[in-house]
Amino acid sequence: MDDEKRMVDTYEVKHAIHVGDKEILFTVDDTKTDYPYMVCNCTWDNPLGIDHYFNAAASADYVEMMTEFTDRVMAQLEAVKAERDKISIPQEPFTLEHCIPNDYGESIENKVVVIRAERLRSEYRTADKQLALTTGGFGTHANSRGRAVYTVNLYSGKEARWNREDILGTVKPEHMPDWAKERLKQIQAGQQAKHKKREQER
Repeated sequence: MDDEKRMVDTYEVKHAIHVGDKEILFTVDDTKTDYPYMVCNCTWDNPLGIDHYFNAAASADYVEMMTEFTDRVMAQLEAVKAERDKISIPQEPFTLEHCIPNDYGESIENKVVVIRAERLRSEYRTADKQLALTTGGFGTHANSRGRAVYTVNLYSGKEARWNREDILGTVKPEHMPDWAKERLKQIQAGQQAKHKKREQER
């Protein structure tokens, strides 16, 4: 059992809730009599995936800081709700029945794959977060020892790195939504334009 305490400087993390793009932390350092309670935000949105703590607030008043903690959590929930409200496609998650199952003996390079819902945060287990075009990585190759799979999300266009085991399978053609077909054409056209530009610059 891992009993190692999570620390933010000298403060011990007592409560942590991750919602959306931030984790909200409630921390305590009883040696600091003037401000033993601290609330801060945490993200990992950097190339090295290192914890980034910011927007800290501290006080000697527990109730004040717990209120700050819950207010921030609620603000994150509202942000997620607002993000969902902007999504204009059906959000029902893709399941195994929509896929050609992940076969490690087959290449998935340049294929539209479905990310396993359980590998996504609970609030992001929706169709717009699951469909992605693979763009490279040793994990896309057949019978590869590598795991890395680089993708472009069809809905958002955001690039991401996954492991091969995070892939549920390639989407069956009959279950490919019209919006995804259109976005796939746009992404592939953009990739071809970038490739052509690089060739011209050589």
